[in-house]
Amino acid sequence: MIDQAESLRSLVRGRVVFSRADSRPPRVYTVAVTSGKGGVGKTSIAVNLAILLSRAGRSVRLVDADFGLSNAEVLFGVTPPHTLEDVVCGRVDIADAWIECAGGAKLLSSGSGLESMANMDATSGMELMNSILGSASDGDIVLIDTAPGIDESVVSLLSLADEVLMVTTPEPTSITDTYAAIKVLISAAPESDVTLVANCCSSPAQANAVAEGLDGICKRFLSRSFQRHEYVPYDPSVARAIQRQRPLAIHSSHSPAGSWLRRLAIKVFERARKREDTRKSAAMVEA
Repeated sequence: MIDQAESLRSLVRGRVVFSRADSRPPRVYTVAVTSGKGGVGKTSIAVNLAILLSRAGRSVRLVDADFGLSNAEVLFGVTPPHTLEDVVCGRVDIADAWIECAGGAKLLSSGSGLESMANMDATSGMELMNSILGSASDGDIVLIDTAPGIDESVVSLLSLADEVLMVTTPEPTSITDTYAAIKVLISAAPESDVTLVANCCSSPAQANAVAEGLDGICKRFLSRSFQRHEYVPYDPSVARAIQRQRPLAIHSSHSPAGSWLRRLAIKVFERARKREDTRKSAAMVEA
């Protein structure tokens, strides 16, 4: 097994040597897509959001950060020639590990069934993600599809994001795990900007009920809550798209879920643009 700590230290040192001339970190808008439990549609939302944002004219990168258990490539219907393991082992530079997918979005896979990646600890994961973000370009939107759950490695990645999309469903187990995930995240990173995404709901009313219930519990026991919530309906087209490995946003874009995902993409687009305007204004003041 590779010595991850030393490999990642070398990787980070390499980024310093080979970064752009002025050594500035890129100004990107980072969106982490996560969930309290698996099976709630998190990766499907991340993949389709990447495509929709790319088709809207943004440069979009999706990092499959479910280390060792990547499946975004399955939903895209691609087989990446390189994975993050290749990057960590020094077989390829980060810049060359991205693969262009449907709609123009770029994907960086961590591979599937790779023990060295699955056993990555929180510190190594943070170092690797910082290097990945350093390989992006100014103006990119970077989506991070994390593993589900509340372990330290997931929460550390969420703390890097400008915005966290917390995906849930109306099922009681999902709602319970979503509350647990929000609780841990707020404790670790109190300033996190969280958007609740109520997926697979029968109607906007059901999504509102899920959001209002979670919001009330969060405010009562945590003294704060998520900033906003979104709705994605239950739609058989989603399951068919996954089975066919043909992204919903391209092949069934006018389906009920496709239409609501476009609304979500528009709102993320606007928040990214607002953050960019704020950064530009701050830079002008500093100058």
